[in-house]
Amino acid sequence: MKRILLLLCFFGSFFYARSQSYFGFRDDNYAGIQGVLFNPSVIVDSKYKSDVTIFSASGTGQNDLYGINFGEAFGGNYDFENDASKNIKNNNQGNFNIDILGPSFTLNITPVHSIALFSRVRSVTNIVDVNGQLIDEVSKDIDASKSFLIQGGSPNAVTNSWAEIGASYATVLLDRDDHFVKGGITLKYLMAGVNGYINGRDLSVAFNKNETNPELSEYYSTGSLKTAASYDYENGKDPEFDAASAGVGVDLGFTYEYRTNCHTCIGNRYKYKAAVSVTDIGKLNYRNLTENTYDLTGRVSQDDIDSADNIFEFFDANYTKIASRKGVKANLPTALHTSFDWNINQKFYLNLSGDFGLVDAKKINGTTIANSVTFTPRYETRQFSFYVPVTWMEYSGIQIGTGFRAGPLFVGSGSIISNLFSNNSKGANIYVGLKLPIYQNYN
Repeated sequence: MKRILLLLCFFGSFFYARSQSYFGFRDDNYAGIQGVLFNPSVIVDSKYKSDVTIFSASGTGQNDLYGINFGEAFGGNYDFENDASKNIKNNNQGNFNIDILGPSFTLNITPVHSIALFSRVRSVTNIVDVNGQLIDEVSKDIDASKSFLIQGGSPNAVTNSWAEIGASYATVLLDRDDHFVKGGITLKYLMAGVNGYINGRDLSVAFNKNETNPELSEYYSTGSLKTAASYDYENGKDPEFDAASAGVGVDLGFTYEYRTNCHTCIGNRYKYKAAVSVTDIGKLNYRNLTENTYDLTGRVSQDDIDSADNIFEFFDANYTKIASRKGVKANLPTALHTSFDWNINQKFYLNLSGDFGLVDAKKINGTTIANSVTFTPRYETRQFSFYVPVTWMEYSGIQIGTGFRAGPLFVGSGSIISNLFSNNSKGANIYVGLKLPIYQNYN
């Protein structure tokens, strides 16, 4: 194994970096099932009789340690170690999310009742309170390293992936004069995937380089570390979905519309719209997950690291296991979502939305999201939409993106503009999807 293993051992940096996805598009009145993922109330009194999604996918990642120039990185001659900018702190953080939607649909049963069914696979990873200096030091080639002593602190990293089948229902709660209110709920059956975490306490690492023979260089450490995985790593098995484990989840959402223009405008029924929801209330029960706690007081050589087949074998061979347990519950990334949409005229909108994690990122096995606030100017018609989301994202700062919807196809990114023109991009996002929209007759 390579020297990077030490980094994996102490900080779980293989958890590289919500559930944020579909920036710009999700607030479109024609978002359909993608909007349901953030607020189940949107399906009733919508622009669609039915919205059938064939497939969609979104990936989002951000961190506050490394910034890169995407233009140079894709040019082929980019040296990450030397060319990436570094913002080294004693509590660097990152987050990564993948969201894949399978065959799904919405259905308008009556003017005041609608349902949706969807299939989805998700993976959320977050890492906090990692000493960036230690990451930078141990990621160097052994020949370029120098001796060091670094306080590693109390890093926490978790990754959680699962599949879910969701059923949503929404209804009109109030329709009186200019005021319109609707509410919705989603119930989800969760099929557990892969769950793993690393949690350190009061860590410190010293490196004593042997200039004559670098392979005899030694690492001295103190502190304790919890490691866990839902698959049988102790017997050398690879990560796999845990079919024996499952869970349930709930989403709740409400939308208010101020409809001063609904009698004069065809298809645009509100002047202002405000929405709020709480998603991913629930837990996964990983019956087969094994958590081990190690006393890291001791020393290892570079050769010990290089000869280990995996990080778990490395811990078992070189440190004292002081506790072990089996069976752990993993929370979903419970989040609060808000949205305010202003219909400027028939086709132009301004939207302000926010996503806020309700789970403490420092919690052991605490799956959470990165907080964000997005401002999106949007041009919207029945067949076409275009949007330019500007997002402040926790960890990575300001991102600017763009995207469009053209009939059944939608493509976009919450960061592509800033990625193209920034020399110090700390985050990236992209999404794409294909659907079969069946519109309401009056839209």
